[in-house]
Amino acid sequence: MKVHFDITAAMMDRSLVQGVADLITSLNTPSFETELADLVAAATGFDSMVMVALFERGGIRPLFNNLSQADLVRTLEPYLAGAYLIDPWYNMALAGAPNGLYRLSDIAPDDFERSDYYREYYAGIGLHDECVLLVKLSAGAWALLSFGARVGPPRSESLERLQQIAPCLIALCERHWSNLVIDDAPEVSLESLCLAKGLSKREVEVIGLLLRGYSNKLIAREMDISPETVKVYRKRINKKLGTSSAREVFASFFSSPSNGVALGHAA
Repeated sequence: MKVHFDITAAMMDRSLVQGVADLITSLNTPSFETELADLVAAATGFDSMVMVALFERGGIRPLFNNLSQADLVRTLEPYLAGAYLIDPWYNMALAGAPNGLYRLSDIAPDDFERSDYYREYYAGIGLHDECVLLVKLSAGAWALLSFGARVGPPRSESLERLQQIAPCLIALCERHWSNLVIDDAPEVSLESLCLAKGLSKREVEVIGLLLRGYSNKLIAREMDISPETVKVYRKRINKKLGTSSAREVFASFFSSPSNGVALGHAA
C-alpha cells in the first residue's frame, strides 16, 4: 500500500509534535499541567486555562489555572464557591457525556444567555469561544479542562488544532490523574441545597433547569410535563422561597458581594 505524506504539513506541525513529546515526558510530574497549558496555547492561541476535578457526589477540586489575580477573583473563586453546580459543563458530565472536546455554544441550552447564571456570572468572566476537554478519571470523578481566549477571539484554526491533539490529551490526563483521591470530596449538590429550603424533588428539578437557563417550554419538554404545570411549580417555588422572579430565585442561592457570584455555602 502506497502511503502519501504531506511534508509541508509535517513541517508545520513539528512544533506541535514536540509539544506533545514534552507533555509525555512531564507525565506524573509537577510540571504536567504547565506543559499542557503551554502546548494548548502554542497550538491554538487559547490563553486562558483552568483545570478542575469534579465529583459526582458534589464538590470540586482545583488542579491548575494560569489566570491573573483579577480573573481569578471574578472567574475561578465564584466557580469553586458553588457556581459550578449549575454550570453546563458540570451537568453535562453528570449526564454521562463521553470523553471529548466540547464547545459551550454546542452544549448550552437555548436560553443560556438569558439565564441568571449567564448574566450574573458567565457574562463577566471575559472568555471568547470557551471549549472544554472532558476526561472521565474514575467512577464518580472527571477532569474538566477549560480553554478560552481573553485577548480577543482565538485564531480561526484553533478548534481544529485542538481537536487534533484532544485524543492524546485525554489519554495523558487519564494516566496523570489516575490516582486522584475522591473519598475526601464533600457531598454537596443543588438538590441538597433546595431540599434544605423546603422544596420538593420535582420543584428541585424545575429550579435546576431554570437556573441553568431553560425556558418554561424547554423545562416542560425535559420533564415531560406541560408548560402550564411548569408555571404551577414556579409559583410554588416562589412562595416557598419568598421570591417573585427567576433572578430572585438565583439570588436566594447566590450572593454578589464583590461583583462576583458566591454561593451561600462553601463547597
